[in-house]
Amino acid sequence: MMKKILTWFLLIFTMLLVGCTEEDKITLPDLTGKSRDEITETLEKSNISYTFKFAEKIINSDDELDKFVSYGHGLQVGSSISKDEKVVVYTTVLPLTENHTSEVKIDFEWENKSFIEDGVGQVTLNYCVDGDTASFRDIKTGQIIKLRFLGINTRESTIEEEPWGKAASDYVKARLKNAKTIILDANGATKDIYGRYLGLVWVDGILLNLEIIDQAYSNSTLSISDSRYGEVFMKASIAAKKTGRRFFGEIDPDYDYENKRFK
Repeated sequence: MMKKILTWFLLIFTMLLVGCTEEDKITLPDLTGKSRDEITETLEKSNISYTFKFAEKIINSDDELDKFVSYGHGLQVGSSISKDEKVVVYTTVLPLTENHTSEVKIDFEWENKSFIEDGVGQVTLNYCVDGDTASFRDIKTGQIIKLRFLGINTRESTIEEEPWGKAASDYVKARLKNAKTIILDANGATKDIYGRYLGLVWVDGILLNLEIIDQAYSNSTLSISDSRYGEVFMKASIAAKKTGRRFFGEIDPDYDYENKRFK
């Protein structure tokens, strides 16, 4: 008799245990096609804890930005997890939506001045070197100015070849070649260790150095105390980094990672 009672007790206990275990499980929903905002809404409704990461995926069009790719740690749609488990959600990188160049403007006199003599002045493009270096001709003096763009550091594209280096260089070349007016501003800087002048480059009233950060081709190398533009440079850099784009980790489709060279 005692044996039967014990058997029934164990059976009931097992059923209760299984029932509790099932109640503590959550099924992962299908997030296909969803953006991070939509994923957040879906997972929070299901009380699922999560963290976002960027998938290593080549982006071929803007339509592929900010889209669900997979769950992490081998989990799939329909997998069961415990209520206290945090899942990793991989998405593609995000669109670049912030424009900080509208926050700054030319607030100094530059006409009839020389960059070398006065620290500001109009120039014409001589040639581009890479994404953060170019050669200009001073309109007033005719002198050649090899300028390292202040506050940024794009990937290499000349002696070394790094991901997004050529893309940054091509972007800057196009902006400078199509510019109607180019103004250089030393902003208190002089020369770097290689003897190149340092400065800000204004292209048709737009601060190109800052635009390069907005486009995620570089981070900011200015500290807030270094320049009157330090704060906005840092703000742009933080915003660009959040997208995971280009300089900040995106796969460069035009780079051969195995041989470390451009395709």
